[in-house]
Amino acid sequence: MNGFLLLDKPSGISSSSCVYSLRKLLNEKKIGHCGTLDPLATGILPVCIGEGTKFSNFVLNHKKEYRVTLQFGVETDSGDISGQVIHREDCLFSEKELKTSLRKYKGFQNQLPPMYSALKVKGRPSYYWVRKGIYFRRKLRNIEISRIHLLSFKKNKAIIQVSCSKGTYIRSLVESIGRDLKSAATVSELRRTKLGTFRDKDLFKLEGSNKFSCEKAILNCDSLLKHLPKVTLDSFEIKKVRNGQQLDYNAGQEKEGIVRVYEEKGSFIGLANIDLSMKLYAKRLISFA
Repeated sequence: MNGFLLLDKPSGISSSSCVYSLRKLLNEKKIGHCGTLDPLATGILPVCIGEGTKFSNFVLNHKKEYRVTLQFGVETDSGDISGQVIHREDCLFSEKELKTSLRKYKGFQNQLPPMYSALKVKGRPSYYWVRKGIYFRRKLRNIEISRIHLLSFKKNKAIIQVSCSKGTYIRSLVESIGRDLKSAATVSELRRTKLGTFRDKDLFKLEGSNKFSCEKAILNCDSLLKHLPKVTLDSFEIKKVRNGQQLDYNAGQEKEGIVRVYEEKGSFIGLANIDLSMKLYAKRLISFA
């Protein structure tokens, strides 16, 4: 049980609750989620299991795609329909004006994270402090929205599709769209439909599952790391890397940065780093059985 599980997160529960359920189902403590989906949200939640937990941070760099339902006319304290309404504004714009507004958000930009978020402040998620009535100044984050497309618009509701970089908060985006249209908006439905090359067609569902079906759905440790360059080493080189030694790597194919390491027979060994002087050394390696 080492690798990744692409979970179809149900609405109404936290990402941490999904992990807790999986720990009970598999009788395995070494399980965590890669990034967080809001309790309201559904769709792809990558979960790392066993040795897969060593590579969780490298999964976060994948681009993501969401299908979002916007409720116009209201804005809430949490940024989604589950929160308390803090502002109401009439919805007086046209579909053409909505499309014009959406185009403004394509490309690189700075975004202010919502107050209700999992961003850590003094060791606690931001929402922990907000619930105690304590507010902190938030820093702008640089994000990219590579695609934003209107799927439908009727009365005070719209459905959009958004492709974006890591760190993008859809709730903040939706609020910005509402304000740009001189109205208000909040998220009423949210589904992550794509993570890297993976789509939400064949995800593992917790409801009605058993240990056997869950184990069968676990992907290899390198399954979500294919965006990184690949390096193949012989047995002698792998032994040196496992012993903490550096290798002179001058194959001329890779630049400096994180790479996937494989042995000659094709087995995935882990991740290594190539520095500016073309020295290769271990970053995260799978332990021996």
